[in-house]
Amino acid sequence: MKEFLKNTSKLAIATAFLLLSTLAIANNPKDTTPLNTATTDITIVDADGNKIKLSSLKGKVLFVNFWATWCPPCIKEMPSIQSLKEKFKKEDIAFIMIDVDGDHNKAQSFMDRKQYNLPVYIPGGAVSPNYLGNSVPTTLIFDKKGNLVQRIVGGVDYDSEEVEKFMKAVIKL
Repeated sequence: MKEFLKNTSKLAIATAFLLLSTLAIANNPKDTTPLNTATTDITIVDADGNKIKLSSLKGKVLFVNFWATWCPPCIKEMPSIQSLKEKFKKEDIAFIMIDVDGDHNKAQSFMDRKQYNLPVYIPGGAVSPNYLGNSVPTTLIFDKKGNLVQRIVGGVDYDSEEVEKFMKAVIKL
């Protein structure tokens, strides 16, 4: 009986963890941009001042993360984003880290200090609230056709089997 209760307790904890993980990366109906929304209205700026429209990156899966150096959940999820990037380094995925403060030098210094190999950009204009809302971190995942397939608000552990399976499915779209 003791062993049964011990195993039941472990199963309950594992089930709760999986449920919370699923909820963390599930779309929040209040904050979700409709699926199949094109990326054309997001412009980013690189370190050299070059403006890039995300729509010009069609043909790649896009992992777009809005973050800030002062944001604890952003900082907490950064190692898992780096790990996800490493797992998919042979795939056609662009990881795009957008510093919402618009301070490229500060954001790049943060990345360098932490030894993250994640490309830093700043917004090239206003970002639609349909994409960013009013919370960081916010992550957008676009398929190769430029359609938004996932919007994640809040910090997430991207170094999970569930996220890996999701990204593999998006690659196949």
